Amino acid sequence: MTTFRRIGIALTCLSVTAAGLAVAAPAQARPATSHSATAFVLAVVPEYGGATRLATLRCEPAGGTHPDPIAACYQLRTAGGDFDAVEGIRGACTMEYRPVTAMSLGYWRGTPTSYRETFSNQCVMEHATSGIFDF
Repeated sequence: MTTFRRIGIALTCLSVTAAGLAVAAPAQARPATSHSATAFVLAVVPEYGGATRLATLRCEPAGGTHPDPIAACYQLRTAGGDFDAVEGIRGACTMEYRPVTAMSLGYWRGTPTSYRETFSNQCVMEHATSGIFDF
């Protein structure tokens, strides 16, 4: 399967799941907070084979299928909801070239947002995104 097709399939999954979040959000009771909905569908697409991984992430309160939603929400809160502004973590990674694309679609405090970036390998992605896409 080509990389473009894999990314297209992942984007379709993200869109459908994010649409479900948008439709389901008004039906749920809103928490007593000054913030609007914050929820994302996250995807990691390996360019050279392997399964596309998906996770959901809710913030305020933290939850979803993400293995560490509290830490991921903290990183996003620190960056003002901007995935590009997330301060990466330091550490060594191999020089192995096995590209992965990290994608997100959702809402940051009620504002629609999306993110897509390709990294040279899984380790580089995890360091650059402070583990937000580590699932």
